Amino acid sequence: MTAATRVLFVNPGHSLGGAEQSLLLLIRGLRPHGVEPSVAVFGSGPLQNRLSAMGVETTILELPGRVRIAGRYGPTGLLACATVAMASLPIAFRMAGVARRVKADVIHTNGMKAHLPGGLAGRMAGVPVLWHLHEFPPEGWAGRVFRSAAGYLPALLLANSEAVADTVRSRARAGVPVTTLLNPVDVERYHPGITGDQIRRELGIGEGVPLIGMVAHMTPWKGHALFLEIASLVAKTLPRARFLVVGGSIYETVGHGGYAEALRRQAAALGLSGRVTFLGVRNDVPEILAGLDVLVHCPIAPEPFGLVLAEAMAVGRPIVASRCGGIPEVVEDQVTGVLVPPGNADAFAAEVVSLLRDPVLRRELGVAGRRRAEAVFGVEAHVAGVLAAYQTVVARRRAPTADWWPPGGPADAKICRHASRG
Repeated sequence: MTAATRVLFVNPGHSLGGAEQSLLLLIRGLRPHGVEPSVAVFGSGPLQNRLSAMGVETTILELPGRVRIAGRYGPTGLLACATVAMASLPIAFRMAGVARRVKADVIHTNGMKAHLPGGLAGRMAGVPVLWHLHEFPPEGWAGRVFRSAAGYLPALLLANSEAVADTVRSRARAGVPVTTLLNPVDVERYHPGITGDQIRRELGIGEGVPLIGMVAHMTPWKGHALFLEIASLVAKTLPRARFLVVGGSIYETVGHGGYAEALRRQAAALGLSGRVTFLGVRNDVPEILAGLDVLVHCPIAPEPFGLVLAEAMAVGRPIVASRCGGIPEVVEDQVTGVLVPPGNADAFAAEVVSLLRDPVLRRELGVAGRRRAEAVFGVEAHVAGVLAAYQTVVARRRAPTADWWPPGGPADAKICRHASRG
């Protein structure tokens, strides 16, 4: 961009999930292009620590308790949604104050709980808002609120997969610019030259022992219970196989309490004690992926993107994943991995066993995965798409006759759509 652009990012999570990892890569990539970032986070934690280490100004906006715990497993009726929306208003006022203080040219919201207050803050501060969607729109009354707000508050919507974009287009008001921009991967940190020897030594697993893993934050829809069923089936055919569950809870929302403990009980009931290891949150994910023979990704609800899939491909590891949501846009079936019907433990187990018995195919899938990661998920392409989006919303704001509020004029999505195709 020709002049410095001040962007206020708003991220609802304070841990490091896929949306946060993508945000960190984006901010790092934007700075050389004259973007001056500041970030509002809804609570202190690992994300704020990483941003501070990067020298990025952060502001903590504490969410009210009823907003913090609201989620897909909690009440979704009209009264619950209205209560959460009203409780979010003070955050919007404070966010508008932050936007004025940092003289933001754009507010860039990076998660579902940030979109509504961020959009309202933009209205209050007179700053255009970009919603970056890393999840499918909610259902029920929350979905109705989303649909109304999406047609009025943001100047532009970015979706992290075409599956998410199509859903948003079908639910948001016609004419709202929506464009697809796949999440990025640090292909310099995730690469095939990484060795998994250290993680195997840590676990006491020899080189020839099959190691199958799942890497995902601890939330029921990611399918950990299904992974344990798959593991029990694989173990019946390959008794030497070992299994790894990596990730911790990053949500404070209703429905997540006691989940990890329930999974450990399930593993014991399936006879997997001593065969499955729960590693929790780790900072050495590239090395863990390198130590796996196969990565399994088995969400039981549509996956918006699945960043770990692109990371595994960058490391050169084969994948068996659910054919749902945005996953087919990440993993090419029979080219970089194998896609199976979601929820089918027998199909998953059969494909895992087949790959474990075919090292040549595993190697071919891994090589193709790395090639695709470099071509499609590079940070530079992602940054270019976001810069084009900023140019769109800033130009509409600065034009003397521009009416960017609401986005009912000519759709500008085509300006940055070139960056959404792999």
